[in-house]
Amino acid sequence: MKSNQIKAVHQRDLKKLLKSLKVYDEVKNHTQKCFFCKEVICEQTISAVFPYYNTVCFCCENHQCCSHLLDLSKEDDGDG
Repeated sequence: MKSNQIKAVHQRDLKKLLKSLKVYDEVKNHTQKCFFCKEVICEQTISAVFPYYNTVCFCCENHQCCSHLLDLSKEDDGDG
């Protein structure tokens, strides 16, 4: 599997993932924001968790933000 391929996590496993990335408390305390629109995220509004320059970043469920995330992954592939 390529490192840039999408990996899915079921909603019931999200808490475990966030804890393993050491960002669960920040999400729980509403101090994390969507990388694109800067809206505060919570467990229920996280659409994606992704690395960007060694930082754990989040994408909310806004369709425009999800589209920007796809564009960002294309840039990483060299297609954009």
